[in-house]
Amino acid sequence: MTRVVKISVAAIVWTLIVFLAVSCSVEKKLAMDFVQSNNSRHVLVFSTDQVFKVNQKRELLDSLKITDESIFDSVLYANSGYLQYINDSLFLANYVLGYLKEMETIGFHVYKESQTLEFLNLDSNAYVANIAQIEIEETIYDYRAGEEIFGEYYYYDFELNALIVNSWIELKEYNKTGNGEQLYFATDMITDDFDGEFYTDLFAGEVRFAYNVDTLETEDLYN
Repeated sequence: MTRVVKISVAAIVWTLIVFLAVSCSVEKKLAMDFVQSNNSRHVLVFSTDQVFKVNQKRELLDSLKITDESIFDSVLYANSGYLQYINDSLFLANYVLGYLKEMETIGFHVYKESQTLEFLNLDSNAYVANIAQIEIEETIYDYRAGEEIFGEYYYYDFELNALIVNSWIELKEYNKTGNGEQLYFATDMITDDFDGEFYTDLFAGEVRFAYNVDTLETEDLYN
């Protein structure tokens, strides 16, 4: 049950936590490691044709009274709100297209799998990127909206539908002896879209939270 809660700001014990915020998309990581000024670099991109899907809403098993572990995954998939409706081919096509565009943006000359022969004629500054594995997780994202009003801290907790895309990408320099392959991991999440604000109900003498949620749709994963 979500509810608005107020906490006296003066009573809060503040603890400083330092986060190392690393925005680690695969493309940005490759840019830092491999793109240098005045060098022309080439990359041949391969992609898996499979998408692994995991429903993390395991509370469903309790509500359905499922105790046989051998059918956990199939039950969770059959009762998923999004995973079972994802068009794998459409998702992969959009994923790879976006990846190719990002690689071009950061300075790579990109070759698709159909251009392999052309790529093989290169002798330097050439890399092979293999999108080895993609996993989509369906889960619930706990979100807290908070604001200080007249010296008191108000917050509202609620749950958002979420899809998390995890990617493992192998990169190896072409025509380089030895095992120079490197593995990169990237993750991204999309959730219900929402907006909200706290306001004072003068008649009730209370602070309330009004919000609107635009529910996540399976089609959002293709954008």
